[in-house]
Amino acid sequence: MKNRLIKTVLTVFCFLLFPIGSYAIEEVEKLVPDVKKGEVLKDKIITLDETIDGDTTTDVEFDDDDELDFKLFAEKTFAQKKAIRFDNKFINEISGELRFQGITSFEERKGNLNTTYPFDINAVVESKFGDEKYRFFTEYAFTRDVEDMDNKFFGKFSNLYIERNFSKNHKMRVGVSRSPIGLEGSMSSFSLPFARRAQISREFGDAISTGVSFIGKKGAFEYNLGGYTSTRFTQGFKDGAEFIGRVGVKPFYKQEGSYFKNLKLYAGADVGHRGENYGVYSAAMTYEYKKFLMNFEYAHANGSNGDYLDPRNRQGFFTTVGWNFTPKLQLLARYDYFNYNLDESKSVNHEYSVGVNYFVFKQRLKFALNYVFSNDEKTQTNKNAIYFLTQFFI
Repeated sequence: MKNRLIKTVLTVFCFLLFPIGSYAIEEVEKLVPDVKKGEVLKDKIITLDETIDGDTTTDVEFDDDDELDFKLFAEKTFAQKKAIRFDNKFINEISGELRFQGITSFEERKGNLNTTYPFDINAVVESKFGDEKYRFFTEYAFTRDVEDMDNKFFGKFSNLYIERNFSKNHKMRVGVSRSPIGLEGSMSSFSLPFARRAQISREFGDAISTGVSFIGKKGAFEYNLGGYTSTRFTQGFKDGAEFIGRVGVKPFYKQEGSYFKNLKLYAGADVGHRGENYGVYSAAMTYEYKKFLMNFEYAHANGSNGDYLDPRNRQGFFTTVGWNFTPKLQLLARYDYFNYNLDESKSVNHEYSVGVNYFVFKQRLKFALNYVFSNDEKTQTNKNAIYFLTQFFI
């Protein structure tokens, strides 16, 4: 019968994820509408400041066809969240997926070649309830190294929070989430334009925090403001507190047809105490026009608290330019400057990167190839690196 195989696969998958009785199994039937075949996702360019959270892509479009072929199977496997929807006002939806990202790296320094294959496997569960006024979201990183953490179980949570939606554009978040420190510091590793974050992002902003934040936008303005514990990776509240805030504005957002309609300007700060005081201050911009993309970010740190506390005064900036040949094929180039100790001379590392991204189903099935050349002025050493990334959500 039509779609029988797809419905069977989804039924087993949802039963394994959500063993909540026969009602859930019956609800699986609602997952598979009239199966269609053809164009998979709407033509939407992947920009340089997108984030991935619980609200992943669901806008899939198919054309009528009774056949089950490989393309259709791939569409149903990768392009959509696996969700169970309930027809009541208490629990509206439960969804889950596994996220995989593997990076094959070849790094050459001083004639020595080092090959590695780090990979991440994350499990995601999301639920919406209370007429979708509330959302619970959790993401568990099975492969994260937590050997140096006191609480190894909670150290693997990348997200564990509840949101309260006050309106379509304003919400409050309570729990564990990625800290909104800078452009790429705010982004999940599954949504980065390159295989690795820019240097200021991985040094200052690659952090998981516990706290309360307010997130929203109104007109030209957007904001993400919150108070957190300065202890990272859900290891308690023992070290102190911090404030993290980022605001953005699109000054020409109402000017239809303007070259600068999609120009965004950002300012951010991360100020707190963890053994000693620290502060990171940043300014950034993103820009897109038709097929062209660009961003720039500068950050200065009087001490910082990314994965760990670093008391040094440091600063850096990066700029990325890109061209979208199609909504699936993207070419990027980046210059990345980082001074890792302002109190010493020649403490600068330069990175030059080029990359190609191929989005089969946006970020849900993605391949990327990066080349990075880096030069450390202090050690006078160069490094060449090639990264091949494979990423999928199922």
